[in-house]
Amino acid sequence: MLRLILAGRTGAGKSATGNSILGQRRFFSRLSAAQVTTTCAVGSCRWAGWHVDVIDTPDLGRCYLLSAAGPHALLLVSQLGRFTAQDQQAARRLKAMFGDDAVARTVLLFTHKEDLAGTSLQDYVRCTDNRALRELVAECGGRVCAFDNRASGAEREAQVAELMALLERLVRAHGGAPYTNDVYGLARALGRARPEERLHRVAESVAARVQRRRGRGLLAALWGRGRAPWSRRRGFRFFLEMHILILIFLAFMDDEIIWWKYFVG
Repeated sequence: MLRLILAGRTGAGKSATGNSILGQRRFFSRLSAAQVTTTCAVGSCRWAGWHVDVIDTPDLGRCYLLSAAGPHALLLVSQLGRFTAQDQQAARRLKAMFGDDAVARTVLLFTHKEDLAGTSLQDYVRCTDNRALRELVAECGGRVCAFDNRASGAEREAQVAELMALLERLVRAHGGAPYTNDVYGLARALGRARPEERLHRVAESVAARVQRRRGRGLLAALWGRGRAPWSRRRGFRFFLEMHILILIFLAFMDDEIIWWKYFVG
């Protein structure tokens, strides 16, 4: 069994990539600046003796339930040559939703492989002047792959084989165990609960995780400002202390804002 989760910004080509991996049109895909996939979906195929599940991620609550046993890898999809601020945000949201440790299970998968025009992908990521991209590649342990989602036949199979070889090494490095966190633990514990209750509880857990992370990040930023020499005036210190109190309240209150809805679909 190999469970894969597709993540990335809107328009990066997640659904088309899922279809390429599966070798069939399981996910709806078309060129669009707006989100095309609106509900979480899963497709399955067989590859070299493996049963492979591919999960698309616009609905994080259902994504957690569909992969309750834990994913073996997260595929962060980005368009070759267009690693933008939205892609950086997608990477941050992936960590917010699944935890910082998830990058150890993440593969950065580029679409539009045809744009390499003979250049190797390794040369491309090594020589890019996009610092944020270089840092993300390093954070993901150098695990990169590229797809031409228009490819078919032997060409499609060759690029899927390259991805599967990379994933096999990744799975072996983790002893074959899938990734897990507290939300996955909750999803498994709720296995016999009503579907609506499971979805609600998991969604709440994801929302709380994101709120805590968001609150900690803002607190750290404000605390850093508060220690700067120019910030030592009494008025600013009072302003800072009040904002810290407000942020602590917002970070830990029982809010019904479901942040996972804004995960890049």
